[in-house]
Amino acid sequence: MDYLYDGTFSGFLTVVATARRAGTSPMAICRVAPDQQALFSPLVRVTTEPELAAQQGDELAAILSPAGRRLIHAAFLSAAPGVELRLWHYLELARRVGPAIGSMLTHEQVQPVWELARAVGREAHRFKGFVRFRQLAGGYHYAAIAPDYRILPLIAPHFAARFADQQWLIHDERRSEAVVYDPVPQQWLIVPLEVRAPLCDTADEQLFRSLWQCYFDRLAIAERHNPRLQQQHVPRKHRRHLPEFDKR
Repeated sequence: MDYLYDGTFSGFLTVVATARRAGTSPMAICRVAPDQQALFSPLVRVTTEPELAAQQGDELAAILSPAGRRLIHAAFLSAAPGVELRLWHYLELARRVGPAIGSMLTHEQVQPVWELARAVGREAHRFKGFVRFRQLAGGYHYAAIAPDYRILPLIAPHFAARFADQQWLIHDERRSEAVVYDPVPQQWLIVPLEVRAPLCDTADEQLFRSLWQCYFDRLAIAERHNPRLQQQHVPRKHRRHLPEFDKR
């Protein structure tokens, strides 16, 4: 059977639970309906059931280590084509071998998942240093990013701990969604977001951007300027969101 779900992690866990209840192995797990339906593989539309997803999460907790569960989540956030089916086979193997799957990195059903998770984790770690907030009129601090993977759920706890007393949001422009943090209940939430008008900065914002540029210039050693090394550590695709690279 082919399964169609809403693209959320809870939705994916619901698909896993549904397929296991049916005693079937999915031929495909899709976020959007395929253009052409396979003749002998009916499409099953799965509605996300939070309770069923939570039960499935508890089952995974019984067979996977915390690191294994983080790996599953990170690989899912890659949104790579076919990642759901790879995760299905990974979980089926985990049910057979248990926590030992954590040491089976060269297994054909483990290595692709592990590599996806590593790529997502690496980008999430890099973006902890690439987020630059702007102070907007109204009290919010706003930062825009355009990562290759859906890393907002991974970086949100870091910034929630670092800026626990401020209102902020980090906008993933590529996916039109943002993580919004409220300091009163100290909670963050991921919501859809599209910015359709210029944002209004506070009067001090330009001063802060100038301070960023001054810091960047003072830190640099002209005799050791290495554009290739700089490109390696700060790819050009990220620089439009970094005030220290603003054209002056």
